[in-house]
Amino acid sequence: MASDELDDDQKKGLFSKVTEPFHTVPCTRTAYLHGFASGLLSGVSTFLFTSNVRKASNLGVVTFALIMPGSFFYCRWKNFKKELEKQRSTPATIAPWRPDDESSDVINEMKET
Repeated sequence: MASDELDDDQKKGLFSKVTEPFHTVPCTRTAYLHGFASGLLSGVSTFLFTSNVRKASNLGVVTFALIMPGSFFYCRWKNFKKELEKQRSTPATIAPWRPDDESSDVINEMKET
């Protein structure tokens, strides 16, 4: 029976282990999509204007390498600012401590000893 109940890590296949960061880390998917699209667009447009494959592919890779982390950090920064604004907008709900009858009896007993 114990062999039937495998851990989650053992049940996962190779593909799901590789793609897990895309689902768990916020902004990863959009950053890769922005980087891929901008790299592809810049590479194809450079090839259409220059007809130089090497130059076009180099520019596409460089564009991907610059846009992807930039998009990722901008998205994370935007989410951080949103959470910070949400925390600032919620009022403090901590009330001052007032001992009730039972706790005041305990405190008085502690003072007497």
